[in-house]
Amino acid sequence: MKRVKIAHFPGIALTIALISLLAYLLGWSSLLAVRTISISGTSESALIQSSIDSGTPRVSIGEPLARVDVQSLRRRILLNQWISSASIGRSWLHGTLTVAVHERTPVASYQSPDGTTRYFDVAGLDFLSPINYPAVPNISLDNPSTAAKEAVAILLTTLHEKSPSLLENARSFSVTTAGNGATNLRMKVELSPTRTVTIRWGDSIDIPLKIAIYQKLLTLKENTKARNFDLSDPLSPITK
Repeated sequence: MKRVKIAHFPGIALTIALISLLAYLLGWSSLLAVRTISISGTSESALIQSSIDSGTPRVSIGEPLARVDVQSLRRRILLNQWISSASIGRSWLHGTLTVAVHERTPVASYQSPDGTTRYFDVAGLDFLSPINYPAVPNISLDNPSTAAKEAVAILLTTLHEKSPSLLENARSFSVTTAGNGATNLRMKVELSPTRTVTIRWGDSIDIPLKIAIYQKLLTLKENTKARNFDLSDPLSPITK
């Protein structure tokens, strides 16, 4: 059996002492404690702070940074439907707990049966938000299914890309859902103070083609007074 040289003991003892000191500094000492909480990515930092303060365990000023359960805290913050992601970090030098959040970006809003204004994003994901979005179009939905909201999102994002002026002049949007689940998208557009037209897009398939055909139809002399454009079948459009 090999003998451990006594000369090695000072080095081993020093290593153990350093590890113990580091563990103390990280887990119990006030030298590496939470001094401030920095929240970024939202104007509603008070609501995020409320989420941080709620639940168990609480995050308190003076608590060692290493003992903050960042995963539990992150899950708590994500209970806010209007937050899409959150990341939490520790600034050891400054004693700062950093919380960076990203808000969901709504493409439209609608009124729920209880009168609450709800929003949905480009993926049709539905959420409540404390933020008011006056520029977001309000949609009349007879069935607020994910499929219906996805169809609206496709229409709105395509209009934004292909014909922003058409989107800017839109006055209302509505979506009806057939028994087989098919969606029928409609919108009213103000072309002039004396002329408002209704566009029936049908489903959300081939929206770029439907937009191009609608724009072509507007240039035809026989459609000067037309107020209804049915593009459900883009290859056989109907104008009245």
